[in-house]
Amino acid sequence: MEGTLALLGLPFVFTQDGLLGTSTFLDEAKERGIDVSLDQLRALHKSRLLVPLYLVDDELVDGLCIDNGTEPILGSNPRGWTLDAGRRGRVCDAWQVELSDRWPYTLPQDIDDAAAKEWWNGFTYSPWQLLELPRAVNQYEFIRSGMRTSAFEQRALQSRRLTCVLAALATRYLPSVLGRLSFPPGVDEAALRRYRATSDLLELIQVAGFEPSDLRTEADALLLHAHKDPLAKWLPLVRYASYAGWSKLRGAPLAAMWHRVAAEVLLRAHEDLAGEGVVDPLPDLSGTSWWAAQHDRLAPRYAEAETLERALAELGLSPHPKVILLVEGETELYHVPRLLAEFGLSRPQDVRAQRTKGSKINAHLIARYGVTPRVGRRLHDRWMLDASPTALYIAMDPENDFATQAKRRKVRADLQAAIREEVKYQDADIGQDELDALIHVSVWGEDTYELANFTDDELVQAITTLATRQNNACVSTAAWEVDLRTELQAARAAHRDIKVPLGRMRVKDDKVELASLLWPTLLTKCEAEYASATIDTPVLKIALEVRELAAKLTGVFALVGPR
Repeated sequence: MEGTLALLGLPFVFTQDGLLGTSTFLDEAKERGIDVSLDQLRALHKSRLLVPLYLVDDELVDGLCIDNGTEPILGSNPRGWTLDAGRRGRVCDAWQVELSDRWPYTLPQDIDDAAAKEWWNGFTYSPWQLLELPRAVNQYEFIRSGMRTSAFEQRALQSRRLTCVLAALATRYLPSVLGRLSFPPGVDEAALRRYRATSDLLELIQVAGFEPSDLRTEADALLLHAHKDPLAKWLPLVRYASYAGWSKLRGAPLAAMWHRVAAEVLLRAHEDLAGEGVVDPLPDLSGTSWWAAQHDRLAPRYAEAETLERALAELGLSPHPKVILLVEGETELYHVPRLLAEFGLSRPQDVRAQRTKGSKINAHLIARYGVTPRVGRRLHDRWMLDASPTALYIAMDPENDFATQAKRRKVRADLQAAIREEVKYQDADIGQDELDALIHVSVWGEDTYELANFTDDELVQAITTLATRQNNACVSTAAWEVDLRTELQAARAAHRDIKVPLGRMRVKDDKVELASLLWPTLLTKCEAEYASATIDTPVLKIALEVRELAAKLTGVFALVGPR
């Protein structure tokens, strides 16, 4: 026996996909953006465009008793009702009986209140039939315009066979596709797992009345339909979402995901049959330059399939910043991110500024594990990247390892050598141009940050305000400004940190407060310099270089080796 009724004899059938009553079927359809009334659903049934899978009828005479013998029937739901009716010989294939008033879709008016509480219309649908509902609705409009119902009967039968094979295969494959295994009441977990591992695949397909050679054809058709999804460009990311995540979608995107789930069930069955030599293997899509339906599989089987990190990067959601910017002090950490935000670099995946608390740093670990490209498959003369690239930009005061140009060159060369070594560990190589793009070392000039980026006039105004807020008695003296300017000039001459003149003027070293006072001045002059294309302020020069670097790294997904 094969077909709809034969499914009821399969162990653990409908445990993973279930069966739906008419009201639940309509609710699920609405979630997928298909608004159909109960009367319309009945019209589709009567036109034989979409017929329920089963009809439960307690008055059925000489019905076939079917028992899969694997579980007690517990639970008051369409699956339990249908399996129980099958054991009692009170269920039939709804396709085989003509719809009549004997089986109303809605509650009869002459039924009493007690019976109304127990009444249901006896029809159960497979959730896989939701895949065909839009087509059936569209075909019904043609029938209403005068086209003969028989013109669509062959397609309806084909859809029914597809529903049956998906129901037959769901117990074995659907849990791995969705990432969850369901246990209805009364189901023995060990027995269910054993059945999923040992069930005869060919027998399941034959019970459904399906041809193994049609698995791939129907799967491709489902994927082609899903490709119309308005969120199709997000598939490389959505395929990594759990069922709990993507099932929150609504409308066409949710419908498309279920088309992909159905296709995945069919393709996994095809792959298993190919391993047994029953059907030909699926085509290898690696290296193809054209789109094929199976590129949209939920579990892509080709080498160029996007990793999660690459999918995030292509959508501008990468967890990896395009640039890691190392700065030394609190003032820089206050100013630089705000200045970058003025140029549109406010998201953490654009630039991540990190304070080093001094210029005595060793950036090798950052370079090795934060900047080294994550190499994937080789393609011709380059390697595909599994994650978006990140560059390192070091902006320090001119001291210690950054005191001279020669020292800074050495720091950069050492970091590049570390990256090249890490790339070679991945069986790849990297060219000097790529290394130059990934590592940058710079200073503010001959002076430390505050003295390099602000004039004495600007600093005097901010420091005086800071001292006043600190109730510094020296501010009120006639010599305050002269003395402060003298100390600032001395600090410039000796290339000292701003904390030296602050200390000599008895101003508490509050870098964050000072940065806050200097910010409006910095923003105003940077805006003026940018507008006039005359860039003099060092921090503005570096901010613009970082912006250009971030732009260059956007959309880079391959690593070119040495030329």
